[in-house]
Amino acid sequence: MNGTRRPVGLVSVVIPARNAETTLPAQLEALCAQTYPDPWEVIVVENGSSDGTRALLRRWEGRMPRLRVTVTDAPGVNHARNLGCRRAGGEFVLLCDADDVAAPGWVTGLVDALRTDPAVGGALERRLLNGTVALAARPPKKSAALLDTFGFLPYPAGANCGFHKELWHQLGGFDESYQGGGDDTEFFWRAQLAGYRLAFAPHAVMHYRHRGDTRTIARQSYGYGRSHPRLYRDFAAHGMPPARPGDAARAWWALLLHSPDLLGPTDRRAALLAQLALRTGRVVGSARHRRCYL
Repeated sequence: MNGTRRPVGLVSVVIPARNAETTLPAQLEALCAQTYPDPWEVIVVENGSSDGTRALLRRWEGRMPRLRVTVTDAPGVNHARNLGCRRAGGEFVLLCDADDVAAPGWVTGLVDALRTDPAVGGALERRLLNGTVALAARPPKKSAALLDTFGFLPYPAGANCGFHKELWHQLGGFDESYQGGGDDTEFFWRAQLAGYRLAFAPHAVMHYRHRGDTRTIARQSYGYGRSHPRLYRDFAAHGMPPARPGDAARAWWALLLHSPDLLGPTDRRAALLAQLALRTGRVVGSARHRRCYL
């Protein structure tokens, strides 16, 4: 399955969409501008929106012939991903989010990588769609590699990745009990532990949108932090290293030293709250999953 360049039939792009009325049009416009020349489809899974996302999708079905819409009231990004994968007619499945914007060569970049590897991740460009507050809370990382937050196995963001549908079948899909963080990491770690190679596709660029206000930044960071002890619980036996106590101590000390930023400019406040929420989430997650990962 690895290393042999293979022909491609239909390609499926799956987009989970919840309360995406304001951002989804830009992503759909970007997909309409893709340079990929062969057959492909777009499957948007709308799950539980309270805004006008469903009405928006009905209008787009008439504008975008290859668009297919699935509606469900069940929450969770992994539920939406699994539902989209089940409906996907393609042998290659690409995932992106409803609030980002794909560069014109995004589909081509992922498909080219999937011709030789069963799972791939693309590059995240973090500046185009984000202001100073968002970038202060989540400073841009290098985009020329897969993510490697935990010193274990690399992984792509669910906002820019692809895989053979057969791989998804073999793994039993995404774990729908992961919510708020770790949902994409867990899937691609299982894939690698099962013997599937994961590649990086540098030409598959996704313009990535961060949360833009302090409240949603803190909520997202808390969810990420809460998921980390669960990942450790599930993958420590496979080699995921423990969190180093010294790192946690230094992080909490830095938060204390920078506590005056809570009364400072919005960008500094957002950066402090993001780290505070992440560390608090790790404490709560450690208690919940009975694995210390601070």
